[in-house]
Amino acid sequence: MDQNKRILLFIVAGLMTLAMMLGVMAIRENEENPILPSDAMKFKEEYESLNGVMNENNKMNYPEVIVNEKNPIVYKTDDEIVSFLENGTGVIYFGFSDCPWCRSAVPMLLRAAESTNLGEINYVNIKEIRDELDLDDNDQVVVKKEGTRAYQEILKKLDEVLEPYYLTNKSQKKIDTKKTRLYAPTVITIREGKILDLHVDTVETQKSGYQTLSQKEQEELFQIYQNMFLELLNSSCDESC
Repeated sequence: MDQNKRILLFIVAGLMTLAMMLGVMAIRENEENPILPSDAMKFKEEYESLNGVMNENNKMNYPEVIVNEKNPIVYKTDDEIVSFLENGTGVIYFGFSDCPWCRSAVPMLLRAAESTNLGEINYVNIKEIRDELDLDDNDQVVVKKEGTRAYQEILKKLDEVLEPYYLTNKSQKKIDTKKTRLYAPTVITIREGKILDLHVDTVETQKSGYQTLSQKEQEELFQIYQNMFLELLNSSCDESC
């Protein structure tokens, strides 16, 4: 083999080795710093992952929900929401993906946001942060799980608009826990720390989270959210337009 061929083979081998080294480095970098999905895609995956899945508690499939991948959802921590409630302006959605009521609300929530060019919707998974209460055999309230410190702060800031929290005992009697509760879904509009409006649950005619909303009920819920968002946007415009 002449000298030129040896040099060419040496160069090719060197390039192949370099390419392999760069490939290994890229794989390691991706493992250490994985590309995370956007909040919009994360929300879509979170809610759509339960489509066709059975809730083991009541042996019914979770209501199906389809979420546009270009939705306006932005994930927030409970601490971030505490700060937002102090001086923020916008919309907060408290819910979680395996809440059947939330799954009925989300399509109308996102549709209303799109129809009003709302922008962001701040989302907090309250299942992860709120407390769990129960009754003992003497109807005394016991804490099964403590809520986060920030959740307690959220309750304090929303105290004037939240309703008393009742538990039902074995005799179907309602027992006052002497506390308030942040139910899912709850949607709040807020301007500079002042609550403009709050809507809990979906519509009055929906008696079960697994009840499919009729077209009329969907439109009713859509109008509720749309009116909330328009009020927020108009109040913002009054101040700055």
